[in-house]
Amino acid sequence: VIGGGIAGMTAGLDLANGGYEVLLLEKEPGLGGHMAQLSKTFPDLDPALPGLVSKSSEVEKHSGISLYCHSELEDVEGYLGNFDLSIRRKPTFVDGTKCSGCGLCIQNCPVEYASPFERGLGTRKAIDLFYPESIPGRPFIHRDHCLYFRDGSCRKCETICPEKAVDFGQQEERLSERVGAIVVATGYALYPQEELGEYGYRDIPDVIDGLTLERMLSPNGPTRGRILRPSDGKAPKEMVFIQCVASRDPDRYMPYCSRICCMYTAKQARIYKEQVPDGQPYIFYMDIRSDCKGYEEFVQKTVEEKGILYLRGRVSRVYQDDGRVRVLGVDTLTGRTVEVAADLVVLATAVVPSPGIKDLAAKLRATVDRHGFLTEAHIKLYPVESATKGIYLAGCGQSPKDISDTVSQASATASKIQALLSTDKLLQDPLIAFVDEGICSGCGICVQVCPYKAREMDEHRGVSIVHSALCQGCGACIAACPNFACELRNSTSGQVLKIMDRFV
Repeated sequence: VIGGGIAGMTAGLDLANGGYEVLLLEKEPGLGGHMAQLSKTFPDLDPALPGLVSKSSEVEKHSGISLYCHSELEDVEGYLGNFDLSIRRKPTFVDGTKCSGCGLCIQNCPVEYASPFERGLGTRKAIDLFYPESIPGRPFIHRDHCLYFRDGSCRKCETICPEKAVDFGQQEERLSERVGAIVVATGYALYPQEELGEYGYRDIPDVIDGLTLERMLSPNGPTRGRILRPSDGKAPKEMVFIQCVASRDPDRYMPYCSRICCMYTAKQARIYKEQVPDGQPYIFYMDIRSDCKGYEEFVQKTVEEKGILYLRGRVSRVYQDDGRVRVLGVDTLTGRTVEVAADLVVLATAVVPSPGIKDLAAKLRATVDRHGFLTEAHIKLYPVESATKGIYLAGCGQSPKDISDTVSQASATASKIQALLSTDKLLQDPLIAFVDEGICSGCGICVQVCPYKAREMDEHRGVSIVHSALCQGCGACIAACPNFACELRNSTSGQVLKIMDRFV
């Protein structure tokens, strides 16, 4: 399982509980993904962290799960039932077998830097936990910020550790594993902030994104659950929420809907009104897409009970004037231009694939769509399978979705794998390529065009060969072969022509 967010953990636990040995890779030092950054979940407003920590703890303690945090997939060879993985395990410079989690190293570290987990609102030590409740509950050293790795001037954590767990000499590891199937649960990222110039993001301190507000709303966050302006630390009296930032905008940004923005914006506006009863939230929106169980009722209840003002229309400009953030837009229902002076502006930015997903897809011989999301074999019939047999999809790496849909898809993926591997023999689709060696010239074009690495040159005989276990029957080699030496077994040109003759 690639990814230790809620999708990866759900799939991993379902498989492990079904009796299968699971290898779970997470590139960060701890489990949780973006869900660990959330305050509450909609529509029930349950705290996000307790359930997530419970699931993370279950993953860590499960005897059937081998957990590799701070690790990435380097290469994949093989096929369904026999995937050979090359894994790169980055050093944490803390021996997990010795560390007791006492926290003395963190308390005595002199270096602080802006925490990516806290979206820049809080700080993290050069040796610290991924986040306070993270699992595994062991600290890691960020070598880019550690004074020892800069100039060798500090070894406080090593000196003070009673268990002698700090190990500056720890090296990167290369591991090899063989697995039968792979789940890709790589999560999502937010649209690049530097490309949102018209919204004043990064130029105006009181313009933030929704995930940053989530860190404010979290009890374990940098503001201990209070909404405060980054510029002066005061509670905002007027807030503007802007939906569909870089979403549903095919001319400039992303054409698709990010699916979660309508609901988390309503949730955040509701919590803001509970914190600041005399405050006024405004929400600029295009359409309200509340299409799951309890979602429409949640939005309606939020509007009716909290007095939140929804303005239908796009925002054209966000600028700072006299210490406040002015938002200029249009209300398409009245046809009037609207200008709101706000203390804090929150952008619901587009959900995009995680960085590096295209490289990972190439290693897995999986495909991505034009936006970078992993593509399923068939959107209706095979929604969790990739085009490569044995590679399965779960979570936002396949498309934007909320937690409920993510968990459902992860469990569906696990059930597909269990059904596949529970049989004594694996059946293969008979439609695979073969080569007529008598007319093959050995040009190698088929090897170049095969997206599944199923073609190889036999240098001794000077012909191309097909690895039948890897071939997915896509037909790319057949179309590319200049000598017509490639055919699809059980669907040759001659067979197709005879079928056509039957209908003439």
